[in-house]
Formats: sequence, structure tokens, C-alpha cells
Amino acid sequence: MEKTLIVEALGEGGLLLPARLERALAANDRAKLRMTALQDAAARARAPATPVRPLDAEARAAGLGGDGLDAAIASARMLDGGGYQVSGAGRLTQAILDDIAAMADPLEAAGDGGADGFAARLAALRTAFAGGVDDILSEADLVRLTSARRGGADSAHLLVMDLHKALNRLSATLSAETVAGARTLGIAEADKPRIAAFMAGLAQTRRLIFGHPGLDTTASRSGARLVIQNDIGTTDAHVIIIAVDGLAATVTYTDVHRSRAKFFISLFSDAGAEWTPLAERTAAGIAGGAAFHLVTGRFVATDGEALDGFLSAVGRNIVFLIDWNKARKALQTFVDKSTAIALLRTAARGAIGHRGFLEMGGPELVFDAVRRSAEGRVPYGARLDRVLGREGAARFLAEVLRLASEGLAAGRSARLIRDEVRAELARSFGSVEEEMLAVVLRQLGIARMLAGAVAGVLDAPSDLSDAARDALRSRAKRLEEKADRQIVGARERASGPFGQGGRFLPVADAAEQAVDAFEEAAFLASAARLKPGAAVPPLRDLAAGAVVCCSDLVRAVAAASEGSAGRREDVTDTLEAIDAVTEGERRADAAHRRVQEAALALDEGAPLDAGALVATLELARAIEGATDELARAALALRASVLEEMAP
Repeated sequence: MEKTLIVEALGEGGLLLPARLERALAANDRAKLRMTALQDAAARARAPATPVRPLDAEARAAGLGGDGLDAAIASARMLDGGGYQVSGAGRLTQAILDDIAAMADPLEAAGDGGADGFAARLAALRTAFAGGVDDILSEADLVRLTSARRGGADSAHLLVMDLHKALNRLSATLSAETVAGARTLGIAEADKPRIAAFMAGLAQTRRLIFGHPGLDTTASRSGARLVIQNDIGTTDAHVIIIAVDGLAATVTYTDVHRSRAKFFISLFSDAGAEWTPLAERTAAGIAGGAAFHLVTGRFVATDGEALDGFLSAVGRNIVFLIDWNKARKALQTFVDKSTAIALLRTAARGAIGHRGFLEMGGPELVFDAVRRSAEGRVPYGARLDRVLGREGAARFLAEVLRLASEGLAAGRSARLIRDEVRAELARSFGSVEEEMLAVVLRQLGIARMLAGAVAGVLDAPSDLSDAARDALRSRAKRLEEKADRQIVGARERASGPFGQGGRFLPVADAAEQAVDAFEEAAFLASAARLKPGAAVPPLRDLAAGAVVCCSDLVRAVAAASEGSAGRREDVTDTLEAIDAVTEGERRADAAHRRVQEAALALDEGAPLDAGALVATLELARAIEGATDELARAALALRASVLEEMAP
């Protein structure tokens, strides 16, 4: 009923005439059946032995399963003073009068000339029965309800007969027809392509409703405008009306959920329509008196083809509004609200939708995958974005939406779809660890650049200009800050209470510490003014060895990334590269000792250059410290790889 109220509140009551007419004709059937029951009850009371045909089957067909018509007939008996005692007689009387009011409704809405007369006759009947009849029905009451004789007092039966004739006349004037599945009323021939365009868009995504009621469409003429209305679903105050006037289309949309209304507007961000700000409205009888939101969009087309394209887009997107709020809440079990809405928007634009996800159980579909594929890795009820990270969780849930929708559309079994979701979750956990190794590789790339820059300075320490020194310091600092930004998210994800990819976190930590040490070495190399001497050659060896260590560790991590499927050749490559790193670190230790020996072996009588001495020793210490961190990263990687290979 609220759909009717909201459409009327929007000034498009004419769209409702076909539906009103259907309800009026159904009320006609109910009223006649109830009057028959009262007549049969009176006959039964007069002659209790007379067989009476049962009415309950007809009552159920007319939607009166709970009226107990057969029970009312069976209970009827004559009263000593005249009249009848019939169980539920008062209730049946009021129901007949309400049926008559429903029959008069479309005549009043259509402005029928006889509507006022019908209203007056109904008012007189209501006055006559205003005192109520309870279970007692006088002979006069029975006549006033069921008599079909004309020339005397009016009756409910006569009024029902006259209303039925008027409804038949109204039905003949409506000239209703169906265009591409839309029920239409009084449209022009030129309206049919516009209606067909809207319905073509609706047909593109209708399959994604997966059994949910809704999407019925009505179209009619309102003056110079074609007006199309879709009921969307069953939600109160949830209506969309499109008015087409020439090459302009105006979309009026109402919704009790502000977030869904904003989502609806976002689906047309590239369509060229102009939207009014969301307005809050209330109306008696709508949404229980609570506020609902209204927005209007206007699209002006350059030609009929562009107009049809817009109408088709509106029709295509309606299915994505059904159960939208339910789907948003389901997704928010695993991610934050903005991510959930973004997922729904992506699913809509990809013609996937969310109804399949809900049809497969919504959150329970994901919980089942967690129980079966990630037991011990995800505590029950933990949000997936705390486990997989925001991007990882979003990617997984997007795949869940796709698998559910495409699977149901293709007729795949629910069991197969659940298995596919479980497999996708298992892949998601693997991808988290791959992402951590990717972070390590980026860290090592930066370390390799810094080590190379230091080695370059030591090749010609006295040839470095002041501008080049400043540039080296600045570049090293930028690279170190970039490395810090890269690892922050990975550390938070892996170090949290439900961290994943954590087995590679020690590798990432050590790689980041190596970057810090190389940045310090770059600063010292740019600040020190080293002169050729005995300490420089071993210092060059130390820096060159550090570059090689970086390269070997890059090779080890890359092989480990490829070896996630357990391929023996990749594991062997990883272990060989790790061994090369640790061997390089031992050579770096030896080179560091040679630098110290050369720096401290001063010629007798030579003046002590304290600045050069400190710079040489500190630079060597920083480079050697970086190789220590590289070796620590390599050993952490080795432990993780061997753990993965353990039976």
C-alpha cells in the first residue's frame, strides 16, 4: 500500500490506475463471496437439514482463507424473535463495506462522473450499520446487504453490481497493453521506443534478481509526458519514476536509506545527468511516518538514440538497488563501510550485483570458507581487512560477489560455488605472503641503489664536487623515506593481532634496516673528503661486496616468490642465493678489518688527520652493518623456506 501512497505523493497517481483496477475487481469477487456466505447462512438457519455447498476453496482462491465462511454457515441458526445468529456476521458486514470502498477507489482516481453517487450510497450503508451487528443479523440487515431487487431500498449487493459495471466501462477506456513487458496505459505510438529502451536495460540485468520480487514496470501518459514507474522491490517508500518530455528525461527517486540514494546517483556519474541535492521528506502513511529521501536527476539528450541510451542505463541499474542495504551490512561484517559501498558499486558497474551473494547466504558463505580453508589463521568473527589487509580483503570479496552471481546465473551447484569461494580464500592468503615478499624486493632495490651510489663515490673520492655531494645526500634521504613508507603498511598488517604474511616480516625488517645503514653510508661518503691512501682500496672492496650481497639477496627473494608452489628448483635457487649472501657478509667482515688496519697504521711522524680517520672508520662500519642486516634477512628467509618445506 505504501508504494501507492508514495507514487501519489509524487503526483503520479495516474500510473496506479491499472493496479487499482485489478484490486477493485478482486474486491468485487470478495464482496460477492461474502454476501453468498451470508445468504447461505440464512438458508441453513431456516432449513438446517438442507445440504450447503462448501465455500472455503473459493475463499482461499479469493484470498479469504482466514474468513471461516464455512464455519459461519454451519453455525447459523434462527432466533426466536426473528433474525439470525451467524458467527462473524458483524465482521463479514464490515468487510463487505470495505470491499465496496476498494471497488470505488479507481473510479474516484479516474474522475468518473458517477463516483460521487457511489460514495454517497456507501456512506448511507455505513450509517445503517454503524451500530454494528455482532453475530446477530436481522432480516432487514440481510436484505440491506444481499438483496438484488431494484425498486426498493438500496443494498450492498446492488451497489456492488453497479460498481462492477462502472469498473468494466473504465477498464474499456484505459486501453491497457503490454510493451516489452511493461504494463502501459493510454500511451502514444511514439512512446513505445522509449519504453522499449528502458525495458531493454532492465532485461540486461533482470536475471541478477535471483527470484526476489520486484521490477514490475508501468507506463502511462500524463499530459505531454510519458511517465514510467518501476516498483524496484518491496521496500516501503522505494520508488523510481522517469518522466520523458521530448528529448528530456527526469528521474525521481525516493528511498528510506540515504546511503543507497547516494549510491544510486553515483551509478550515473558519467551519464551527463544533473542531480538535485538529496532532500528529506515525510508524508502521512509512508514509511511509518519516518523521513525518506528524494532526489531528482535531469538528462537532456541530443537525439533519440542518446535518450534511449540513458533510459536503458536507468533500467539496467535498478536491480542493483534491491536488498542493497542488506548486502552493505553483510559486507561490513568483513570490511569498513566505505569499502563495502565501493564493492557494491564495482559489482554494479561490472553487471555482477550482490543478490547472488545474498542468495548464497551472504556472510555465512564467507564464514564457511574461513572455517574450511583458514582454520587457525582467522579467529572467528575477525574482520577480513584485519587479516588480509584492506586491499586484499576487497579483492577477495569482489571475487566472492562474482563467483556467487556468475555461478548461480550459470546454474552451478551451491556446493561448487562454496568450493570456489574456499579456493579463492586460500589463494588470498598466499597472495598476502607474496605481497610481503614484493615489499622486500622493493626494499632491496632501494638498498642496491644506495650501495651502488656509495661504491661510485669511493671509485673517485677526491673528484666529487660540492653539488654532487649535496645531490647524493638528498637522493639517499628520499630513497630511505620511500623505503619507510613502503614497509609501514606491511608491518602493521603482519604485526597486528591477526597478522598475515608474518613469517616474512623478519626478512622485511632486516631489509629495511639495511636501507637505513646504506643511507647513513651515503651521507658519510658525501660528507667525508677522503684522500687516496692505504684505507681506500679495502673500503672499495667492502662497498663492492655490499652491492653483490644486495644482488644475491634479490635473487634469493625472487626465487622464493616463484617457489610458493614448492617447486624444488626454485627452492634450490633460493638456498644457493642465501648461501652467497652469507658468504658475502663474511667477505665484508674481512674487508672491514682491512680498512680498520689500514686506517690505524699511521706513518711515524705523519700528522694525525682525525676527521679523515673517523670518517673512514664510520663509513666502513655503516657498510659492514648493512651487510650484517642483509645476512640477517637471508637467514630469516632460509628459516621460512625450510619451515614451509617441512612435512
